[in-house]
Amino acid sequence: MPMIVGFSALTLLVGGLGAWATTTRLAGAVVVTGKIEVETNRQVIQHPEGGIVGEILAKDGAQVEAGQIVLRFDDTLLRLELAIIEGQLTELAARKARLVAERDETGDIAFEEKFVEASKSDHEVAEQLAGQRNLFEARLRTTNQQIDQLNEQIQQHNAAITGVEAQLTALRTQLDLIKDELDDQSALLAKGLTQNSRVSALQREQASLAGRIGELVANIAQTKGQIASIKIEVLRLRASRREEAISTLRDQQFQQIELVERKLALSERLNRLNVQSPVSGLIYGSEVFAERSVVQPGAPIMYVIPQDQPLVIVGRVEPIHIDQVFRGQPAGLRFSAFEQRTTPELSGNVVGVSADALVDEVTGQTYYRVEVLPGEGELSKLGDNTLLPGMPVEVFIKTDERTPLSYLTKPFTDYFNRAMRG
Repeated sequence: MPMIVGFSALTLLVGGLGAWATTTRLAGAVVVTGKIEVETNRQVIQHPEGGIVGEILAKDGAQVEAGQIVLRFDDTLLRLELAIIEGQLTELAARKARLVAERDETGDIAFEEKFVEASKSDHEVAEQLAGQRNLFEARLRTTNQQIDQLNEQIQQHNAAITGVEAQLTALRTQLDLIKDELDDQSALLAKGLTQNSRVSALQREQASLAGRIGELVANIAQTKGQIASIKIEVLRLRASRREEAISTLRDQQFQQIELVERKLALSERLNRLNVQSPVSGLIYGSEVFAERSVVQPGAPIMYVIPQDQPLVIVGRVEPIHIDQVFRGQPAGLRFSAFEQRTTPELSGNVVGVSADALVDEVTGQTYYRVEVLPGEGELSKLGDNTLLPGMPVEVFIKTDERTPLSYLTKPFTDYFNRAMRG
C-alpha cells in the first residue's frame, strides 16, 4: 500500500510538473548592463588660444546657463599691448593733423575733437598734441625764416635795380645833351667854324655813354634774373614742405591701417578671454583648479553636461541575443546606484538599435548598441533621486513568452540542429 501511494504521488508530481512546463508561459528578457547618457553628449569647454587663468567662475557641480562665463583669462599683457597700440594710433592721428596743416599751409593744427577732449584728462595725449604743435611751429618758423631771407635778398636786388635805373636816367640825359652838342658842333665843322678834334671828342663821349648805358641795362636784366631765381626758390621751399607732408601722409596711412588691424585683433582676443559655457547644464571634469595656471591652446578646461536634453540609457547587447531586440520593445530599468528597496523598477522602450555590430577598442569584444528611453512620467517615480550621466542601469529587454520546457529543450534542439547541418 505505501508503494502504491508513493508511485501515485510521484506520478502526480511528474505529471503536474510536465503540465506546468508545457502550459505555463514565462516572460523572457535580455539582460543588459547600461549607463545613462544624454541625447546630446557632454560639451567640452576649451579655448583656441589658451592663456594664463585670471579667475575661475564655475567649478564642478555648478549649474550654468548657456553663454554664462565660467572662466576668465588674465588680460594684463593684452591690455598692455593694446595700450601701446592705442598710444601709437594717437601719435599717428596727431602727426596726421600736423601734416595736413603743413600740406594745406594753415596757420594752426586742427586736431580731432576726441583727442582734444582726451588731452584734458590724459597727460600722455596732451604731451603728444603739444609735441606735434611745437614741431609744427618750429618747422613753420624755419621755413618762414628761409623765405624771409630770400625776400630780403629780393628787396636788396630791387633796391639795386632802382639805383641802376637812376644811373641810367642820368646817363641817358647826358647822352641826349651830348647828342645835341654834337649836332651843333657838326654843323659848325661843316662851315669851318670849329675844329675836328672837338667833334671827335664829343663822338667818343657819346659812345662811352652808350656803352655804360648798355652795361647798366644788362646789370638790371641780370638782377631781375636773380630775383626770378629767388622767387622760384621761395616757391620750391613751400612746395617742398607740402610734398614732404603729402609723402609722409601716404606712408603713414599704411602704418595706420596695420595698427588698426592689430587693435581689432587684440580687441577680439580680449573679448575671447571670457570663456563661456556653450549650453546650459552641469559643470564637471574641471582640468583647471588654480589661478595663474597655464592653459594650452585647445586643451579641455572643463566639461558641461546639458541639462535640458532628455536622458537615454545606452547598453551593449551580445550578438547572440540581437535577434531578440528591436525598436519599440518594452524594457524594465533598475538603477543600481539607488537603494533597491525604495527605488521602483521603471518601464521604458527600446528607441534605437545599431545597424551593425561595433567593436570595443579596449577589449575587442563585439556588441550592438541599444538605446532605451524611460516612459513618459516614469522618472517622477524616483522622487528626490537625481540621475546623472554615467550612472549604471540594469536593463531588462522583454522578449516573447516561452514555456519552461522550451527553456530546457532549446539548448539540445540547437545542438542537434547544428549537428544535422554538419
